[in-house]
Order: sequence, then C-alpha cells, then structure tokens
Amino acid sequence: MRPTMPAHASVTARLSVYVDETGDRGFGPRSSPFFAMTALMVPQEDDWTVKVAAGGLRALIHQGRPESTTPLHWVRHFRSKWADRRGYAAQALALMPSAKVIHVIAPKDELRAHPELTDGAAFYNHVTRLLLERVARAAEHAEGRPRLAVVRLGAVRGMNHDHTVDYLTRVREESASDVPWERMKWPPVWVGSEWDGIQLADLHAGLLNAALSGAPDEGDSVQNLLRCKEQLYRPPGGEVLGHGVHVLGADTSFVTGQPWWPKWSTS
Repeated sequence: MRPTMPAHASVTARLSVYVDETGDRGFGPRSSPFFAMTALMVPQEDDWTVKVAAGGLRALIHQGRPESTTPLHWVRHFRSKWADRRGYAAQALALMPSAKVIHVIAPKDELRAHPELTDGAAFYNHVTRLLLERVARAAEHAEGRPRLAVVRLGAVRGMNHDHTVDYLTRVREESASDVPWERMKWPPVWVGSEWDGIQLADLHAGLLNAALSGAPDEGDSVQNLLRCKEQLYRPPGGEVLGHGVHVLGADTSFVTGQPWWPKWSTS
C-alpha cells in the first residue's frame, strides 16, 4: 500500500532538490571507472541563492554575451584547461549558506561481481534509489523542522524515466524500511538543463569527478572539492559516510582511501 503522510506530520516547508550525474553507466573496457549521482538540496525559501549562483557563473562564462542563457555544463565550460573557471565555480557553490549536498558513488570494479547491476537501466535505477533514500532522510531531519523534498533530476538521454518511476514506486510501496518516503513529493520528475539547480548539481558532480580522476594530492582539483566540504550532508550527530557520501559495495576505499578523504569528510 502506498505510504501516506499522517495528519499530525503535515509538512508545509519544502526542500528544493536538484540531481545530476557524472561518469557513464557502462561497464565496458572504455567506460568510466565510476558513476556518481549528486543531489543539491536547498530550503525553498533560499532557492534564490541557486538563481544567483547559476546566473553569476553564466555571466562570467559567457563574457561579452550578457544575453546568453546557455546552460552551464561541466564538460563543455569547465575543462581542465580553464582552471580559473573551476575555482570560480567552487567558490560560488561554497557561498550558498544553506545548501547541502549528497553524493552516491559507484566504483565499477567493485560492482562487476554483481551482474544484476551491470545492466545500464538497472544500474541507474539502483543508484537513483540509493540517492533518493538519503534525500528523504535528509528532509526528515532538516534543520529546524521536517520538510517535503521536491526532487528534480537531470534528464538522461536514452533512459526511460517512466520505467524508473515505476521501479521507485514499487520500492516505495513494497519495501519495509526506515526510509521516510512520505517526506518526498511523489513522483520525482526529470527536467532539462535549463534549470539553474540542475546546472549547479552538475558542477558539484564535476568537482567530485575531477578530484577522483586527478592526481591524489593537494592540487587544484582537490582544493576545489574541499572548498565545498561544509555542504556535505551529515545527519544530526552523525558522520558523512553513508549519508552525505555513500559508496556502493563493501569496499569503500575507492573514496575513503583517497589522501584527501580525512579533510573532505571532517567538518
């Protein structure tokens, strides 16, 4: 039976949630070594900070073309040759005072032993589920009061998002878990990159990708990621691992073995 929100737990305050991804969903020899989904969460009353950050970065990137509304895209506009742009993006994101971020990271070497996850659609659905479970818990334990998470995900070419909703709805209705699904407006929706929040979630995901893919030292990519570390979600009295950062598989060392992990995970 579909869960409903009890009358005594009525939620009026909302949490705007924007989700994007980095890496590909394939498991072939030329595929990326990991796939990750990132959720940017902002109290609805502070959604203006999303517009300010995205609009300011677009104005910076599209200098000389102030009329341009071309969406920000990590791969297109923040290549490694533009190190200054990456630094500006990290600083702009870090200046959003009430924003919180959740990353779900799937190292593929760890998952190849689980053939049920190597199908592209099943893999995407599973990672989406893990991310939304953590978003629901974050909405339940939002500062001040529980909130209703309004989730928008970046549309993915080649994916049937109706099938993903069907899968997530079955999980929501049939699983006996401690996930407070009633804290999420249902169903989540997939939108285009014209949404400012999707663009910023893409930048957060890009910063993560650059740090995981680059040299494991204190270089620019790591410093940019560390600039945003205060935004990693952690439950009241809890730790980042498993909440603000979740790594699929029993071995989390793909992330926790990084020399910068102690700094990133410590507030």
